[in-house]
Amino acid sequence: MNQLKGNKKISLIIPAHNEADNISAVLEVATKAKEVNEIIVVADACQDKTAEIAKGFGVKVIERKETYGKGSAMIAGVKAASGNIIMFADADLENLTTHHISQVLKPIIEDQAIMSVGLRDRIFGLGALIPKIYPMYAIGGERAMTKDFFNSLPDDQNLLDFGIETVMNYYAKKHKLKVSYPVLKNLHQVIKEKKYGLLPGFSDRLKLIKQVRRARRIMKHKNDL
Repeated sequence: MNQLKGNKKISLIIPAHNEADNISAVLEVATKAKEVNEIIVVADACQDKTAEIAKGFGVKVIERKETYGKGSAMIAGVKAASGNIIMFADADLENLTTHHISQVLKPIIEDQAIMSVGLRDRIFGLGALIPKIYPMYAIGGERAMTKDFFNSLPDDQNLLDFGIETVMNYYAKKHKLKVSYPVLKNLHQVIKEKKYGLLPGFSDRLKLIKQVRRARRIMKHKNDL
């Protein structure tokens, strides 16, 4: 993980909740990303060996005994980060490559955008159409931004759960900030039904959808951004 030229330093934050089966594959790639200076895994109330596995890669690990949601874990990671550019990545990615990481980071490193949101390569190229049709639905977990942008987000309860990406999207739109949307070909995520079982996974998916919809509804009518 080499130092970038100039004053730019990149911290990659990976929130993880019971991801012992998946996080090794992500860290194998992340630790080889030449742009990244620091990797922080936030082991969020893990009851498995997620933290131990992450420590084996020599990255910084934050162990939290209680979970307050994905957004809360992301905030904890940013507070511990030394970089002025922040990238987030999910801990359960499949087929992640260093090129994917470079794609997400490039617009921020080159000052082309304030935030970069990686889009999954959906069937028939539908993923690339999301920001053109309705950018608020671009809620991918692989995204990069300046730390200043993240720290300027409103202090809102939606930041503490899966609504955090929606808050980011609305904030960028409200302030007419440039956002890039690189398409990350062949990048996939382990589905919740596979990780937790059919019924628990489906229940967790419904929870995510409810949180995102709630965040959209609240942010749409929020005037003090």
